[in-house]
Amino acid sequence: MAAMESPATPPYRRDVALDGLRTLAVLLMISSHTTRLIVWDARREWSRLSLLIEPLTASLFLMLVGASLTYSWRGARARGLERGVWLRKQAMRALALWAASCLFYSLDDGFRLPDAVTMSGILATIAYAILVCSLLVSRTRPLPFLALALAGLMALDIGMDKTDTRVFILNAGNSPLLPLLTFACLGALAAVALEARRGGRFLPAALVACALLTMGLILWRYSFQEVFSKPMGRYETARSFIVGSGDAIREKRIPYYNLRPILFPVIASLTVLLYAALALFRPWLERSARFLFPIGRHSLDVYILHLFLLALLVLRGGKRPLSETWQGDAVLLAVTGLCYAWALGRDRFSYRGLFAGVRARFRGPVA
Repeated sequence: MAAMESPATPPYRRDVALDGLRTLAVLLMISSHTTRLIVWDARREWSRLSLLIEPLTASLFLMLVGASLTYSWRGARARGLERGVWLRKQAMRALALWAASCLFYSLDDGFRLPDAVTMSGILATIAYAILVCSLLVSRTRPLPFLALALAGLMALDIGMDKTDTRVFILNAGNSPLLPLLTFACLGALAAVALEARRGGRFLPAALVACALLTMGLILWRYSFQEVFSKPMGRYETARSFIVGSGDAIREKRIPYYNLRPILFPVIASLTVLLYAALALFRPWLERSARFLFPIGRHSLDVYILHLFLLALLVLRGGKRPLSETWQGDAVLLAVTGLCYAWALGRDRFSYRGLFAGVRARFRGPVA
């Protein structure tokens, strides 16, 4: 009977290539968030570049959502977990991220319905992407479903752009759902394809070649600055509304942000290029370079920690507390260093266990 059984799913191992890509995305995010605390005249080239390529940062995060769900489902199958149980786990994870996003939005702009529950930033978009991609990657044959979803989302996105249809949350505003969900499906599709050929190097090398060709053709015609700037890469109009109350009332403007048809293939090529290149060197990374990516292994911790650190600066010094060039450099290095140290500590031991031990020592023995 043993010979008649289907081969067991290979044991799950954390993908160091995804950790490397996630580390890059988090570092880009820390850089752009730090830049917003620096007065304009004191910003260096790294800060201006981080804002220019900010669509790449969000796209990387959403691509990682799709790819990570693919490997998560593979690990669940290896442990014998049922699809329904795994889907409920992902739904709870999405709910937690959505609630955190609503909380951050409300602390910044007040609890305004429906904006607080619909347009509350990247965490909410990730939550929606988790719900959609979980259903797709856990299918028996996910490739055709992911390819169909990717094609449909791209067609809808391009159609709305051509007809100049701009709908906040869907394809405009802060962390628009439609283009970023497209990247989540792209990441899941790439992960499924790479996983199917995990032992070989041909597919990663072919993806790198295709990505380089696509970027080369576009950047041969347009400059990098043009592709990432308005109006070619992003919409120029913005939505304005009043936030706060009493003496704290103010106008807030949210610029339309979208990956327009000329920008989408460039960012898609960059994200696939980075992922495939890291997958190509996965054996070397696993042997010799895992120490470089603790931030990627604990990205949610780092996300919350870096926001907390930057919020302390804002509370102390106002909206633009960094008025000197060296201050921006110092804050970026300090926040990155603290986040790396925290993530490295999470690799070494459990902070939850440490806090429990300290609490038990102060409380004394339990009768």
